[in-house]
Amino acid sequence: MPQELTHIQLFLTAFGLVLILTAITGVFGLKLLRKLQVGQTVREDGPHTHFIKSGTPTFGGLFFLLPLTLVMLLLAFRYEDMRQLVSLLLLTLSFALTGFLDDLIKTRINRKGLSVRQKSLLLFLLAFAFGFYYLYLAPQPAFIRIPVSGQQIDLQGWIRLPYLVFVMLYLFFMSNSVNLTDGVDGLASSVTLLNALALALIGRSLLSAIPAALPAYAFSLAIAAGCLGFLIFNRHPARVFMGDTGSQALGAAVAGTALILGMPWLMLLTGMIYIIESFSVIIQVAYFKKTGGRRIFRMSPIHHHFELGGWKENKIVLIFSLVTLAGCLAAWLLI
Repeated sequence: MPQELTHIQLFLTAFGLVLILTAITGVFGLKLLRKLQVGQTVREDGPHTHFIKSGTPTFGGLFFLLPLTLVMLLLAFRYEDMRQLVSLLLLTLSFALTGFLDDLIKTRINRKGLSVRQKSLLLFLLAFAFGFYYLYLAPQPAFIRIPVSGQQIDLQGWIRLPYLVFVMLYLFFMSNSVNLTDGVDGLASSVTLLNALALALIGRSLLSAIPAALPAYAFSLAIAAGCLGFLIFNRHPARVFMGDTGSQALGAAVAGTALILGMPWLMLLTGMIYIIESFSVIIQVAYFKKTGGRRIFRMSPIHHHFELGGWKENKIVLIFSLVTLAGCLAAWLLI
């Protein structure tokens, strides 16, 4: 396989394919979802402005997951040095399947979906499977890359066991954080688009230093393309929601990509919105229980706090995207 110029041309072609196929899948998929009447039920304690969204089709994550799967498998089986794409893809699809099951139960059986215990157990098992492969079975040894210095520390011996526990918690937390972020039209798609582009640029800059940078570069560009194509249907006013099918998958995808680059700490910067969203819920719940019913935020996750403060959905998406962009620039300075 030729070197960097060919890589760029190939991956830009893959980006274009995923983008176009996502748009095409969306056109036909939206009609199918409407016909199947798989509308999402809006939470009763949510902002009143969201009640009009009740019945909007969900499962929209399939619009980008299907093209992503096709294009990534073509790359993985065509080029030997892209085989690690398969592990990232399987991680993403397994988390997507859990989200799909949750969405299916919500729309067909019980609006509450999987219980917290059931969903958590499934996600932890999947995170364990990926973490075990990454640390013990993958052809390339796992490592951590230190910020600024670029020093790489191989994860060998006993340290792999506690790191496996970290990987499980990390994937679980990031996947659910993206899920929580997906509460305003176009928000999760926009933030993840920027996140994935940042990971792609970081992967490209490390092609000569990290073997996993090549599949990370390709995969991140494809995720960005999928998010961009999905925004055609998900921007305000949204015609479809990605559902847990999409949000759980995207969380696993960006977190897994940072992990194989040896830089899970990137999510503290590029994914700071996800983390803020999660901690706003944790703080709200803890404070509510501690004070017997008082709240710090008008509503959590925090995007609803700003909504109830008068911010329009487009403003929330813009401001949160700018914060994400700032985090991406900070991450770039530390690699």
